[in-house]
Amino acid sequence: MTEPTRLTQQATQVLDQAYTQFKTDQLAQTKTDIFDQATKIFMVTTVVDATRQYLFEPAIATRVIDLGDQVIASMYQRATEAEVLKLNFTGNDIRWLLGLPRVRRHHADQATD
Repeated sequence: MTEPTRLTQQATQVLDQAYTQFKTDQLAQTKTDIFDQATKIFMVTTVVDATRQYLFEPAIATRVIDLGDQVIASMYQRATEAEVLKLNFTGNDIRWLLGLPRVRRHHADQATD
């Protein structure tokens, strides 16, 4: 296992702080409001968990740091505008939610004899 870079560590800290604030804000609401926002809470938790898995990518880590305490709100807004509700996010999904371009990976053509 490789050691996380300083950039990855900083992005993790920013994401964790934003998520802690999100949870604190949710807990300050009434039980009824929390229940009414169950889909949002689930989506944010899923997006945060998926984002953590891709913080090793410098572009993603940098964008998380740049967005700071607005990272969750920004990603959630983008997801709801597109009416996205996913359970399994790819790196490209996270890049898109952060407003970054998707990465296209081309497979090398195998030579045939």
